[in-house]
Amino acid sequence: MKKPLLVLGLAIAMSVTGLVGAAPAEAQKSWTGEVVDLACYVGRGAKGADHSGCAKSCVENGQPMGLLTDDGTLVLLAADHKDGKPYEALKDLAGEKATVSGSLAEKDGMKVVTVTGSKAAS
Repeated sequence: MKKPLLVLGLAIAMSVTGLVGAAPAEAQKSWTGEVVDLACYVGRGAKGADHSGCAKSCVENGQPMGLLTDDGTLVLLAADHKDGKPYEALKDLAGEKATVSGSLAEKDGMKVVTVTGSKAAS
């Protein structure tokens, strides 16, 4: 179990830091959906209000976060190098609906949003 998470973590780090040569990021946009911890969502499909407590615990302990949009698209969330506060604020919204703003980049089918703003969805 540790090896797949390590591989996922390395892939995330490489794509976020540009080591893999990701496609250029798009202009700033906003997306709304549920903030999910990827370990539980990808591995077991865990999401929603019943999983909120676990999701918060997982992301506080370092599991990567994603945004499951209302149309079913899953994007990886990454902290902005200049200001990581909007990304960190999303940890409190794990398992809940949020609106995330930032730029989207894609590499080999992996979509990553660099978070520059976040708030609870209304």
